[in-house]
Amino acid sequence: MELSPHLLESLKVYADKIDKKVSFLVNDQDHPKKESFLTFLNGIASIFDRLDVRIDKTAFNQYSPLTFEIASDDTPTGILFSGIPGGHEFNSLILGTLQAGGSKLNLDASLIDQIKQIDTEINFETVISLSCENCPDVVQSLNQFALVNDKITNHTIDGNLYPELVKTRDIQSVPSVFVDSEMIASGRISTTNILKKLVDKNLLTSKPATPQKSNLPLQDVVVVGGGPAGVSSAIYSARKGLKVTIAAEKFGGQLTETVGIENFISSPYTTGKELTSNLLNHAKEYDIVLKESVRVESISDGNTKHITLSTGEIIESRSVIIATGAKWRNLNVPGEKEYMGKGVAYCPHCDGPFFKNKDVIVVGAGNSGLEAALDLSNIAKTVTVLEFLPFSKADKILRDKARDTNNIDIILNVETQKILGDNKKVTGLRYMDKSTKDIYTMNTSAVFIQIGLSPNSHFVNDLLELNEYGEIITNDRCETSVSGIFAGGDVSSVPHKQIIVSMGHGANAALTASEYLIKQSAEVKLPKKAKIKSK
Repeated sequence: MELSPHLLESLKVYADKIDKKVSFLVNDQDHPKKESFLTFLNGIASIFDRLDVRIDKTAFNQYSPLTFEIASDDTPTGILFSGIPGGHEFNSLILGTLQAGGSKLNLDASLIDQIKQIDTEINFETVISLSCENCPDVVQSLNQFALVNDKITNHTIDGNLYPELVKTRDIQSVPSVFVDSEMIASGRISTTNILKKLVDKNLLTSKPATPQKSNLPLQDVVVVGGGPAGVSSAIYSARKGLKVTIAAEKFGGQLTETVGIENFISSPYTTGKELTSNLLNHAKEYDIVLKESVRVESISDGNTKHITLSTGEIIESRSVIIATGAKWRNLNVPGEKEYMGKGVAYCPHCDGPFFKNKDVIVVGAGNSGLEAALDLSNIAKTVTVLEFLPFSKADKILRDKARDTNNIDIILNVETQKILGDNKKVTGLRYMDKSTKDIYTMNTSAVFIQIGLSPNSHFVNDLLELNEYGEIITNDRCETSVSGIFAGGDVSSVPHKQIIVSMGHGANAALTASEYLIKQSAEVKLPKKAKIKSK
C-alpha cells in the first residue's frame, strides 16, 4: 500500500517530533501482501530521520508475516499491529510512533501513576475494523498503557484481515478487547471502564488508588464532563478569568460517536469527530486544565467542594458544573446483557459491517433509531424497526426516508420481551403486539438498540435532587438543589436533548456560576460593622 503524496506531505509537520530512535520491527516471513505492507511502513519511515523499518528474526508475539512491533531505542514497546493500519487506525500508528519517540502521552498524570502500579503481565489483543470510528480511542489508550508499563502489551488486529480469528472468537462488535483469548470488553468503552473491567475480572493486581489532594490550586470551577455542555461551560468560565478544570472520561462525550450532524446552526452538515476537534481547539485557546480518562466518583458539599476522581486525586473547587451527558439506554430484557457484543449492539456504523446481507432489527423509531436503520439498509438484507409507541417521534425527513427505503420495515406499538440466542450469538427476538397482546418471534442476526439516553447522574444520587428519569433537577439558571453546584446539558432536566441546546445550557450554567462566585467573594470581603462608642 503506497501512501499518497498528500498524506506524506501532511506527515512532515511531525518530522522533528521524534527524539529517540524508533523502529518498526518486521519478521522475515513471506506473505502475498508483504511487499505492499513494507511499502506502507517505509513510506512513513521516509518522513522521519530517526525512524526505520527493520527485519527482525527474533521471536515476538505475532499472528502472521503482516505483524510488526514498534521499538524505542532498540527496545520493544509492546505496541503491535497485525495488518496495515490505514483508515481510522492510521492516526493510532502515527501517534504510537511519536509517543514511542518521546512525545508527550495523552494521559492524565494521576492515571499514569495508577497504570504504573499494575504488577501483573497483561497482553491485550484489540480486534478492530479500519472503518470503526470508536476503535482508535481504545487502541490509543491501550498503546499508552504499554508505553507506561513494560508489563503491558497491546496487539491491534485488523479483523477484516483475519476472518478465521473473528469466526473462532465469535466477534460481532468492534473494538473487541481480549486478554488471554477472553473477551473483556466490546464496543464503546472508556479507558477508566477498561481498568474497571480488569479489576472486576481479577485480571490485574493493582494497588488501590489512595485519595490524595491534587497539586492544582483551589479551582473556581470544576466542570464534570467533556461534551458540548461541558466545553461550553469551561470556555465561558475561562473567559470570566476563572481557574477552570474539566474532568471527563472522554473529551467530546457522546458527540464523538455521532456520525452525521445536520441540524447544527451555521453548519449544514458536520460530523461528531469534526465538531469534537473544533471544541478541543477552541478550549485550547484558554487556560483550561483538562483531565481526561478519569471518572468523578464523588462530590462533597460545603463552601469548598471536594471532587474525588477514579485515580484517587481530590480537586478542591469553589463551584462545580455537572455536564456528564447521558449514555445509551438499555432495554433491560432477558438476553440483552448475555449477547452484548454477540449480536446485541448500539453502534450501527461500527458493528453494522458484521451483518452484511443478513436480517437485523433496530429497536426504537426515534431519530437515532431511523438514522441507524438507514445506515444499516445499505449493508443488511433487511432492517425491521420495532417501536414501543403507536407512532414514531423521529423528524419527518427521517420518517419519509425510512418509508421510501425498500428493505426497511417499521412496526409500531410493540413491546420487546426477549432477545433470543444459541448461547453463542443472537438468533432472534420475541415481541408483543400491544393492541392484540399477540406474541411474535422474529429471526434476526443482530439487535441494534436505539431507545434514547439515560443520564449519567449516578455519582450524585445522594447529593442532588433528581427527577423520575434520573436527571438532575435544575431551574432556568442551571442551579441545582445544592448551592454552588450547577448542571447543564443532557444530564439535567432541560427538556430538549440537542447539541445546540446543550451548548447554550452549558454557557448558562457558567454565567450563573460566575455570578455565584462574585457574590461569595463579596460576602467574604465585607467588613464587619464598626461599633459606635457613646461619648
